Amino acid sequence: MYKRKARGWSQHLDFMALDILCLEISLIGAYLFNNTFSSALLRDRVFWSLVVMLAFIDLMLLVTTDAYHNVLRRDTFRELRGTIKQAAYISIALSGLLLFLQVSSQEAYHIFFSTAPLYAMLCFIMRVLWKDRLKQRLHFKNHTSMLILATRERLRQVATTLINQNYDAYRFVGAVVLDADGDIEQDDQALAHIMQGEQEVKDLHVVANRDTVIHYLSNNWIDEVYLDVPVGEQMPTDLINEIMDMGITVHVALNSMDKLEARNKNVEWICGQVTVTTSLGYVSGRDLLLKRLMDIAGGLVGSLATVVLTVILAPLIYISSPGPIFFKQTRIGENGRRFQMYKFRSMYMNAEQNKKALQQASGQGDQLMFKLDHDPRIIGQKQLPDGTWKTGIGGFIRNTSLDEFPQFFNVLKGDMSLVGTRPPTVDEWEQYKPSHRARMSTKPGITGLWQVSGRSEIRDFDKVVQLDREYIENWSLLLDWKIMIRTVGVVLMRRGAM
Repeated sequence: MYKRKARGWSQHLDFMALDILCLEISLIGAYLFNNTFSSALLRDRVFWSLVVMLAFIDLMLLVTTDAYHNVLRRDTFRELRGTIKQAAYISIALSGLLLFLQVSSQEAYHIFFSTAPLYAMLCFIMRVLWKDRLKQRLHFKNHTSMLILATRERLRQVATTLINQNYDAYRFVGAVVLDADGDIEQDDQALAHIMQGEQEVKDLHVVANRDTVIHYLSNNWIDEVYLDVPVGEQMPTDLINEIMDMGITVHVALNSMDKLEARNKNVEWICGQVTVTTSLGYVSGRDLLLKRLMDIAGGLVGSLATVVLTVILAPLIYISSPGPIFFKQTRIGENGRRFQMYKFRSMYMNAEQNKKALQQASGQGDQLMFKLDHDPRIIGQKQLPDGTWKTGIGGFIRNTSLDEFPQFFNVLKGDMSLVGTRPPTVDEWEQYKPSHRARMSTKPGITGLWQVSGRSEIRDFDKVVQLDREYIENWSLLLDWKIMIRTVGVVLMRRGAM
């Protein structure tokens, strides 16, 4: 029976458990280093609260940052860099916990400053030693045996790719040339000629052909078979069924999918049918849940801040331009869904009616992004006799991005996310080319990669689409955190406001 390999963070539970153990030992060691051992350690509730909460935080950090991605392939320098980065995250988390628990004693902060370097040292030693242990175990145990089936034309590429990416997971016992029916020794000599110069596969030999492969499988230890089907050739279902009837696991490479530009390709069951699913980006159920929880937490905080801001801004907006405090507009969300987006009103009541006239006057009538350096529709914005422009309450809340705060209610409703792509208006959406639609294949966000990369300085819409595609294709929870941190800096420095 075939055991499906674990993917993502779940395949590194051993490293995660050891990491958390190193953190707990570091905390206790730091405590003992700063205090003589006594029964006070057992009675210190604050300390044990830190131990429990920090272990949970460490677990969340390891999962969300994917700290053990390709851990067995990392060299010593990369491992040291990763360990220091993890220790830095823990330091930030520990300082936040001390503030949250209102711990102000000098002794507690001595423990804090001792924990981080001790944790970094123990964690680095643990990772290096445990990797060596795993490599030794992989090297000396009986590996899963695999037989490669491919055509003569494809065999060199298939074999070198598999062996170079193997990392001791399989023991390749030989190759079968599917389009050869002659003498096996002649086929093996031909294989040696094909593989000339490939040191990694110099020990790979032809052990059977299409006619004799079943006989070979019946008389040799083979756990799994890798079958490469050339593009345009019919799937050898009879051969696959015959091998499966022997109880041997068969992996079939779908080479016809190689020409697809999508970075994410996954085999799935759709209505009882096996399909290869392709998409610009891929998100697991676990990551989607964590992103939604992050949105809810941020949405709650942002919504409370919006309520406070409403008390301050509402009278200023109303006095400058009587009318609603909030501006509501239909926007396009994920995959074309329409929703009502909220903002603090920063423009006069007739702003939408005057938009088309301003677009034509500024020569931006056919552009997908409308932007004026000095927009007369903004509340309080007007040109003085000396040619300078006066900025009112509308310009202030736009330059400081305060007008965006009501969108936290959209985040709580699920129409938007904290981080994503900016939702277009309906008239912008209707002008999109097919390639532009890709930017709306994810949930729109209050901030995003475009916003922290220049915003108003980027007038080329194709560049905006490129940045949005880059975000979707490389999405991760860590990327969202980086964008949110950069957003704070952009807002505080008032760079690229719209």
